[in-house]
Amino acid sequence: MNVAEYPKAMKKSVHIGFPTLGIAVLLCLTFSAFSLSEADESVSTEAPAWKGPVDLLPNSDGTKLFVLDKDSKEIQTLDAETLEVLDAWALNEIPNAMTLSSDGTLIYLTAGIFPGKVQAISAADGSLVREVSTGHTPCGPVVSPDGSKLYFCSRFEGKIVELDAATFEELRRFDALHEPCDMVITPDGRFLYAANFLPIDPSDQANVAAEITSVNLEDGSIKNIRLPNGSSSMHAIAISPDGRYVYTTAILARYQLPTTQLERGWMNTNGFSVIDAQKQEFINTVILDDVDLGAANPWPIAVSPDSKSVYIGLSGTHELCIVDMEQTLEKLLSLPKTVEEAKETGNYSERTTILAGDVPQSLAFLVKLKKRVKLPDKAPRSLAVIGGKVYVGMYFSDTIDVVDTSARRPRAKSFPIGPEPVMTPARRGELAWSDATLCYQRWQSCASCHPDARSDALNWDLLNDGMGNPKNAKGMLFARKTPPAMWHGVRKTADVAIRTGFQYILFQNPPEEVFTDIEAYFDSIQPLPSPYLVDGELSEAARRGKEIFEREELGCTHCHNGEYFTDGLLHDVGSKTDYDTGDEFDTPTLRGIWRTPPYMHDGHYVNLRDVFSEGNHGDVLGDVSGLSDQELDDLVAYLLSL
Repeated sequence: MNVAEYPKAMKKSVHIGFPTLGIAVLLCLTFSAFSLSEADESVSTEAPAWKGPVDLLPNSDGTKLFVLDKDSKEIQTLDAETLEVLDAWALNEIPNAMTLSSDGTLIYLTAGIFPGKVQAISAADGSLVREVSTGHTPCGPVVSPDGSKLYFCSRFEGKIVELDAATFEELRRFDALHEPCDMVITPDGRFLYAANFLPIDPSDQANVAAEITSVNLEDGSIKNIRLPNGSSSMHAIAISPDGRYVYTTAILARYQLPTTQLERGWMNTNGFSVIDAQKQEFINTVILDDVDLGAANPWPIAVSPDSKSVYIGLSGTHELCIVDMEQTLEKLLSLPKTVEEAKETGNYSERTTILAGDVPQSLAFLVKLKKRVKLPDKAPRSLAVIGGKVYVGMYFSDTIDVVDTSARRPRAKSFPIGPEPVMTPARRGELAWSDATLCYQRWQSCASCHPDARSDALNWDLLNDGMGNPKNAKGMLFARKTPPAMWHGVRKTADVAIRTGFQYILFQNPPEEVFTDIEAYFDSIQPLPSPYLVDGELSEAARRGKEIFEREELGCTHCHNGEYFTDGLLHDVGSKTDYDTGDEFDTPTLRGIWRTPPYMHDGHYVNLRDVFSEGNHGDVLGDVSGLSDQELDDLVAYLLSL
């Protein structure tokens, strides 16, 4: 959609959804290190007028399609052929994801926040069969092939949990890395693969990337499979029905480069990675963008029943990308790894030979191997495949778009699953945050570097404070209430930063309504409860830590005070590096920092304790380094509970 059409589209707001406004990187806002969640944090306290489909699930014989609606808290049953809504079952928690039992009689649902719920719901009538309270934002449920085990991600605890499917008794827990959000299991039941949404590295190092956690379910051993440098926002994961390959979507950020342009994926590219499912080995990452047209924010992913095609929803550009995996794999697996290996074939050319390591940089690798199908609605967040048809859940449009992939030129048809959505300003702003169609060449959206208005855990070299001094992307939680913006406070307010972000990061100038909607979205965002709380209250250690934090002689409250734990001023806390042009930095809010590693303006510390024990943060005004180990542990326990 052209920028000039936005006000007109706002007034119409039909089932094709709302014109999302990609503020992509909005890196210009660079607020501290807040990471992700989902729309759960920005849902209005009033009963929403929208559905918000976040997951799709065919029944066992493919005649029905279950639709999981996050915002209306229900499961709808649709006729798979006509898309007529046959039934709707109310849920008692905000749902996150679902899967089907091996015999097709139960829907296993992960729902809620902290503590979350795992529920078994009858696939026949929607009645609750059993449930258990467990995990923090449970998601990504999968069932073992024999139906005896149920697995889910406890996202903000960083765990993979194994339950007895018949009793919901917890059997084992496995360590993931950072925000595991989706999982698959191999058909033989040997390996479990979890997508970790964000990197968990010091973001000032040379290589920062998200990883896939693979669990050997026979012996419990864990292997983490690292994606290419810059990989972040790993939304979803899928496995081929033949059990040979695992695929996962992610953004591939070019965070090492200054943010001077967008052409040819200068800031962000978008792709999917291929893993050998039996060897637990990374094969390659393939770019979905075209040379002059980005494929921003790849989100849901699914594989055709014959394992020959991969389907990817491009959430930022509102498209379905169909990849010929048979030919893509043949091409990938034939690539030489080194120049020496290439020369041995006798076909080496310095100009045209592609090595395996070149693929994540190649915008032309999938030429003639992919099709991008324009969807009539907005924000594909879920996929299901029945035969040759792909069903796409359009989150902000309350529709299911259907693509017949057998057609020579596939087209999408739109089917509403509820009344026409009536969008509030905050809802429009949330939609705007993830829409790349208003970004020049559609390479990115605000959510590319600030997923769910948090951070991608990467350092970016913005030009508003000079070149060559990258800083950690900040989150937008309480951004409008805690001016100034940017680490050096170069924007007086978040509102100013939003507008300059469009101008200098997305290279667009949308109507004023876009900005005011995003402001409303910012105001609607609330922090999730910390996993360090005990029954919603501070632990004994955190209570001791609160007393330490408030000691006058320690000086913590000199800068971190008030409702948002910030005085809104710049301070020299001894954190300047060789790359920084100034020594004073904005005092970030401490609210919600449990979920926002890495820490400090350069993201140097993954562990909050290291901020004090190694960085001596706080010694400028007090004597934090003089605290005992127990006192330091207590202080950290308090901060992680905010």
